[in-house]
Amino acid sequence: MFESITIGTSALLGHEKGLRTVGNNLANVNTAGFKSSQLGFTALFDQQAGGGQGAAGSNAGSGGSGSGMAVGGTVVNFQAGQDQSTGNPTDLRINGNGFFVIKRDNEYLYTRAGDFSFNDKGALVNSAGDAVQAMGEGGTLSDLVLDKQLRSPAKATTTLKFAGAIPSPAAGSTAALADVTVPSITAVDANGTSHSLSMKIHHNGNSEYALTISEGATTVGTGTLKFAGAYPVPGFNAVTVDWTPAGLTATSLKFDFASDVMAQPGASTIAFASQDGYAAGSKSDQTIGSDGLVTIKYSNGQTSTGPRLALADFDSVRDLSEAGGSAFRRNADVVASYGYAGSATFGKLQAGHREGSNVDLAEEFSNLILMQRGYQAASHVVSTANEMIQQLFEMKR
Repeated sequence: MFESITIGTSALLGHEKGLRTVGNNLANVNTAGFKSSQLGFTALFDQQAGGGQGAAGSNAGSGGSGSGMAVGGTVVNFQAGQDQSTGNPTDLRINGNGFFVIKRDNEYLYTRAGDFSFNDKGALVNSAGDAVQAMGEGGTLSDLVLDKQLRSPAKATTTLKFAGAIPSPAAGSTAALADVTVPSITAVDANGTSHSLSMKIHHNGNSEYALTISEGATTVGTGTLKFAGAYPVPGFNAVTVDWTPAGLTATSLKFDFASDVMAQPGASTIAFASQDGYAAGSKSDQTIGSDGLVTIKYSNGQTSTGPRLALADFDSVRDLSEAGGSAFRRNADVVASYGYAGSATFGKLQAGHREGSNVDLAEEFSNLILMQRGYQAASHVVSTANEMIQQLFEMKR
């Protein structure tokens, strides 16, 4: 009977730990990236107890007897959690295999929780402040930081393009053509300052046109355009001049007429179309693609690409142990495979979404009832064995 109390006590302790596991699962039903756990139970067995020979033809007494229960290891369920749409462009969900790599106290950890944001230092971190890792071309991990890409430097104009029609003489006409002036041609210097240039087009006769480019009253340069019929002649379809903005060194400007300019009778429609310079800009936004590549947008309309998120995968997720904060650490003898989203066995990323908890409420409430009933049954075993011992003591008296 004392063994019965011991057996019942082991069941009480086991079901209490099981209740703790169920309670932890339910408490984290809304925790991003949380993975539910299940406590394993195992039977204790006394091989020596009751070892006498049973009746002929029966198995009674051929082995030991039960000695209660013990708590086994906790098994983590790594099934993907529910999809949660957040609208935050830096929140990420992995559609497929892989774990995000984060750095906490100089230790690499692995998580499916993609609740990320950029801090005031330009580093991508999770809600706990752990640094999200990027991977370089050499396969090395580093904190994903945009501190060197917070500004877009100015770029001086090198090419200016034009579109439209330049007047040409009508067939058989010898009348002189009036000069054409193209105003408000924008060019940007090396400091990002915009300047307004103008261009005068003078018909030299036949199919040649003389160009004079000016900034205010100052002539910047001259050149010649040639046409074969309606279209510019290759080699004579652009004019390059040296432009020296005030206080700066000279820079070359190419006035390009090759693509969208024609010569035809009628009124002039030629106009300034575009140029490739821009002023300096500051970071205005950033996005993360399905391949994990960060794209930075600037106030001057420019974009650039930044680091690329690293993902990790393992031969068996059973080799991971919980580290808190929906993160896991790998055992010392486990090798992690690092790569990029969308490559090899890694899944793709979905921005504006995150992976929620994979806790199944119906299953956990069922487990809750089972733990309660198991605890209740074990308590009855203990109380019954205690009553029997009490009756034995009364017989003694």
